[in-house]
Amino acid sequence: MIAQGIIEIKNVREFLSKIPDGCVLIDSDYVISLNVLKFAVQKALKSWKEKRNIAKTLSMEILLYVSATRQISKALKIGLKEGINRVIVIDLNGCLERLKELGFKEEEVLQTDDEKIKRVAEFYDICEEELNLVGKEKLPLLIRERIVLFDITK
Repeated sequence: MIAQGIIEIKNVREFLSKIPDGCVLIDSDYVISLNVLKFAVQKALKSWKEKRNIAKTLSMEILLYVSATRQISKALKIGLKEGINRVIVIDLNGCLERLKELGFKEEEVLQTDDEKIKRVAEFYDICEEELNLVGKEKLPLLIRERIVLFDITK
């Protein structure tokens, strides 16, 4: 299940200790499409099931796939931060009620503008030339390509 909303975090480490593995919160500023997010989650779950995972937890494996990188520090950039977070929740174990107890408010947060397209392209190392060549509307496909390449080369 995927949900969208806002949550305020005072201490990230403390907050994460209160939610179960398989409950992943992604900064909506780095999500260009829910379909791309679902694609990354499916790849991560397959990797986890086949014991090809590189992370010690399913949540981190999902974060690595969504960010298409082996670098945990880079993957964490799209995770939670202290303060107000506009997030997409990947709920694999019914954690949404727990999140609501912790202050999560469901509301649509996924939006796209030119600034976001630029930020997301930079995050996935998609150069302006590549984006201009295929068109901005193809950015989700370019990100899926990065996820597939990550899956193959990890």
